[in-house]
Amino acid sequence: MGKWLRKRDIILIISLLLVGVIVLIIWHFIYSEDGKYVTIEQRDNLIGTYPLSVDREIEIEHRGEIVNTIVIEDGYCYMKEAKCPDHLCIKQGKVNKSGQTIVCLPNRVVVTVVDSDSSDYDSIVN
Repeated sequence: MGKWLRKRDIILIISLLLVGVIVLIIWHFIYSEDGKYVTIEQRDNLIGTYPLSVDREIEIEHRGEIVNTIVIEDGYCYMKEAKCPDHLCIKQGKVNKSGQTIVCLPNRVVVTVVDSDSSDYDSIVN
C-alpha cells in the first residue's frame, strides 16, 4: 500500500504542475498585449521613445563609440549588435509585448516595450 500511495502522490504532483504551467501559458497569451512603443535608456538617461510600427535602426553611443545597435522591424524590437563580452542582450531575442525588456548590463542599456509614448503616473502624482 505504501508504494501505491507514493506513486499516486507523484502522479498528483505532476498533474498539478502540468495544470499550473498550462494555466500560466494561457494567461500569458490572453492577457499580454502588444506594445506600441519602445523606450531606450542608457545609464539612467532616456535616449528616446520610438513607435514599433516604424522600422528603424538605432545606434547607442558611449564615449564616441557605438556600443549597441537596436532594430525595430515588423512590430518587433531586438538587439542586433552589442560591444559586450557575453552578448546576452542579443540572445534575448525579439520583444513586442508590453512590459518586455532587453537589457545590456555592461553598456547599461535598457530597452522596454510600453503601451504609450509618455510615462504613466498614478492620480496622486498628477
